Amino acid sequence: MGKSLLAHALVHRFVSTSAIARNAPCPCGSGRRYKDCHGALGNVATATVARSVAPPPTDASAGAAINAIDALLRQAEESFARGELAVAEATWQEVLSLDPGHPEALFHLGNRLRERGEHEAAIDYFERALERAPGHPGVLNNLGLALEARGDAQRAERCYREVLAAQPQHADALANLANVLSVREAFDETVAVYEKLFTIRRDLPAAVWIRRAMAQNRTQDIAGAIDSYREVARLDPDALQVYLHLGTLYIQQRSFAEADTALRRALELDPGNRYALSQLAHTRQQRCAWDGLAELFARLRQSLESEDANTEFPVLPFAILAMPLSPLAQLRAAQRWARTIAKGPLPPRPTVRRGPRERLRVAFVTANMHDHPTMHLSLEFWEKIDRARLEMFAYSLRRHDDNPFERRARTAFEHFADVSKEPAARIAQRIREDRIAILLDRNGYTLNGREDIFPLCPAPIQVNCIGFPGTMGAPWYDYIFTDRFTVPEHLRHFYSEQPLYMPHMAFPSDTTRLPAGPPPSRTACGLPDSGFVFCCFSNPPKILPDVFALWMRLLAAVPGSVLWLLGTSDEVMPNLRREAARAHIDPARLVFAPRVEVGEHVARNAAADLFLDTYPYGAHTTANDALLAGLPVLTCAGETMVSRIAGSQLEAIGLPELVAENFEQYEARALELASRPELLRSYRARLAANRATHPLFDMARYARDFEDAMERLWSDHAGNAPV
Repeated sequence: MGKSLLAHALVHRFVSTSAIARNAPCPCGSGRRYKDCHGALGNVATATVARSVAPPPTDASAGAAINAIDALLRQAEESFARGELAVAEATWQEVLSLDPGHPEALFHLGNRLRERGEHEAAIDYFERALERAPGHPGVLNNLGLALEARGDAQRAERCYREVLAAQPQHADALANLANVLSVREAFDETVAVYEKLFTIRRDLPAAVWIRRAMAQNRTQDIAGAIDSYREVARLDPDALQVYLHLGTLYIQQRSFAEADTALRRALELDPGNRYALSQLAHTRQQRCAWDGLAELFARLRQSLESEDANTEFPVLPFAILAMPLSPLAQLRAAQRWARTIAKGPLPPRPTVRRGPRERLRVAFVTANMHDHPTMHLSLEFWEKIDRARLEMFAYSLRRHDDNPFERRARTAFEHFADVSKEPAARIAQRIREDRIAILLDRNGYTLNGREDIFPLCPAPIQVNCIGFPGTMGAPWYDYIFTDRFTVPEHLRHFYSEQPLYMPHMAFPSDTTRLPAGPPPSRTACGLPDSGFVFCCFSNPPKILPDVFALWMRLLAAVPGSVLWLLGTSDEVMPNLRREAARAHIDPARLVFAPRVEVGEHVARNAAADLFLDTYPYGAHTTANDALLAGLPVLTCAGETMVSRIAGSQLEAIGLPELVAENFEQYEARALELASRPELLRSYRARLAANRATHPLFDMARYARDFEDAMERLWSDHAGNAPV
């Protein structure tokens, strides 16, 4: 959700006009009277009118002409103020009959033409006005608007900048320049221009505050964007979209209680709004605040499985991955979201020809070059790719901050580009110029992803790869990177992409993240010295009431046992303790682990006895963490991709018995493992032994499998491509 998720805000254009009294304050906010500011065209006209009348007049005739024109201008102003637009227009035309180059008449007639959509004619009138009033801010400003409307944004931008070069405090030009910059995705400069504008004026329309908020969001100034949207809510308390934006931004800021309030207000304004329903459910999952959650799930299930594909506010696909919804619901949510990104025919794919000795060019696009779960898994694999086979590129959507994950990635990739400040069209063009054959999207519909790049079709083959663990529902993705356990043949019809099957497992495993030496003791981890330790380090949205109730039954059945969870927030821990008490379990039997750096976190998994997976969104990186540390994982595989990835890893390490098919089997197996120490020890021993012989942690093999998959894709593409 790097960009604003609901970019439906109106663009407010600032027009210079004389539909006000000449002695009134100028609406540009300069503090001067209108006649001395934007209304000064009349003064320019008076000073130059004598030169435009032929034959050269006597002083008396010049004075009469000036008086006649002034009288007509006053009449036009009065007619315009009364709403008699046709009369005003005819009067300005009469001025031109006396003086064909009169700038004020040309200016106002240009405005009338622009308002009617006759932009070419309006441009002509404004340019003629500038011949007699060169550099006039009002004319330049409105010429810029007409040029924008015609599609000449570059020249429009030059007009606004010319105004600001002479008058840096010109509010109209600042606002319009900010709009142009926003459209071309120059968001840093957009925000800077808005800052100048808001120091001059704050009594601006809601649409301007919305534009500012959208730009702040794109520069990751989430707090600033929230403040701007709050002002919009003050100006327009019934603006539905504002509460949807606020809910989304509060979630990004992890202010979930505030998000809940904003989204409930959105549902008061539009009770069936699918986006608000999905985000409200997601917000409550983030807090483990489960009141009303079942009803929200039911409403979403009915909405998504219906045949109605058209909606102004579709469900955010990522949010519903952790909800008990069918793969059909996930597919339809993704398809409806994709329709909001690109409409109409897609551009043609580029033709990339590979020379006989040329390596295949493969690229990853990602915003996650930092301390992120997908980065925890990927670095060793990237480092082991054979550069004699593949020429690897990385396009980073995240601003460079020299963090250790990015430093390591920069070394792993032969070509690494920070494109975080570039607009989507420029990124796509760069990918085309780099002649990328296969482009892998490591974000999809996730935070800070750039979903607008891939509909531009910058590569012949485009792959949805790991970052979004579900179908994208979009025709611009050809393949989904997976394995045959995660997406078995009988479930392929729930994916818009063709499966690109890795032979063993889709997820890589960076084995270097496990520190050397013995694991920490139970005491060091804050665990009791004795008793069985069930563990789950998944994030709160994955912990749903049914799974938690099952866990509480296990604690009740295994005396002295504890459940070790990730301590994520001051809201989640008391909520889960309260749910434990409702299940008649001592809340002290929930032990919360603090967040620590990656290596320390992976190592501490070994202090537990059994990792209990969540459902339907199971553990992915966290399952890999546990298995890497030697901790057996028990999972339950359903029909959705997110429920099957832990099972894929267990298959790849030779422990398929730990994949349950339903909750009854899952609960019985967990109880058996907690009650039979020798059985659990046998699984730990197999896990340790299989590490050296099975593919899960063999990154050299994984890199060769990836290279083979890329070559296979290209061979199929080249064989089917027109000659």
